[in-house]
Amino acid sequence: MFPNLEAEMAREKISIKKLSELTDINYETLKLKLRGVTEFKLGEMLSIKRKVFTNETLDYLFTTEEEE
Repeated sequence: MFPNLEAEMAREKISIKKLSELTDINYETLKLKLRGVTEFKLGEMLSIKRKVFTNETLDYLFTTEEEE
């Protein structure tokens, strides 16, 4: 659903579980959001960017497959 975010997670060897721990987003909730079942809240997106992927933009990280 979010190919750039998934690519960055793979580059940094960060699992969904680890991303959940780093951002304080519930693991099950994060899995649903990454699959596109539910939408990310702005605060969650900012948390991922600020705590984990500081050198990337929100636009880059959260581009969806439909937008490419």
